[in-house]
Amino acid sequence: MQDKTLGVYVPSYKRSHDIKTYHVLNDCTYVVRESEADAYRDAGVEKILAAPDAEVDSLPKVRQWIIDHTPEDVVVQIDDDITGFSYVNKNNLVRIEDMDIVDAEFERIGQIISDLKIGFASIRMQENVIKYNEEFRFQSTIGLICWFNKAGLKSRYDTNIRFKADIDFQLQELLYNRIIIVPEYFRAKAIYDKNEGGNSVDKNTKTINATVEYMKTKWGRYYEHNFKTNQSKAKVRR
Repeated sequence: MQDKTLGVYVPSYKRSHDIKTYHVLNDCTYVVRESEADAYRDAGVEKILAAPDAEVDSLPKVRQWIIDHTPEDVVVQIDDDITGFSYVNKNNLVRIEDMDIVDAEFERIGQIISDLKIGFASIRMQENVIKYNEEFRFQSTIGLICWFNKAGLKSRYDTNIRFKADIDFQLQELLYNRIIIVPEYFRAKAIYDKNEGGNSVDKNTKTINATVEYMKTKWGRYYEHNFKTNQSKAKVRR
């Protein structure tokens, strides 16, 4: 990135036995609880940022902790269950085999939000080609990879939310900053909600319902959740 610094971080919890994202990136730093740091080192992860357990004991806490405690101008946060990356368009999906190209995309999107003074970017959760609309969108169901431009952010993660933290942050940025960027062409393959550990710990119908009701109360008409598909939607008109 020109005149700015960028760092790649992978928040992880209880997955030292099943390292995934680390093996598909050239360089990244795992952010883990101090009590688990040795387990991740023993698993072969070389760059580790250990945080006090109580300060990173949920997804919103660890996301915000990384934003607050890292030196780079732009931080990329990547889920720990990523097994690959791809390019998509309306006709096909192409696996990215070269990790240097993945690095270049991280920097490209980081440069865009820095240049435009936008706080937040993220990607769609699905690799499905049918979901492709255009190269860039400005709202969608997002996750897996998040870019945070610290100079442009106007939001903070809500620590009362455990399982819908990213869409809550997205809504904050859409309403306070008026814009986010979703690069449609760049996707990641993940095994989210099926892998032991991480945000799947304590995830059940009761806790999801409680989160959804909290989000409905907080956001009203701007938030919608489909219980049949277990998908949430940000509804901010432009």
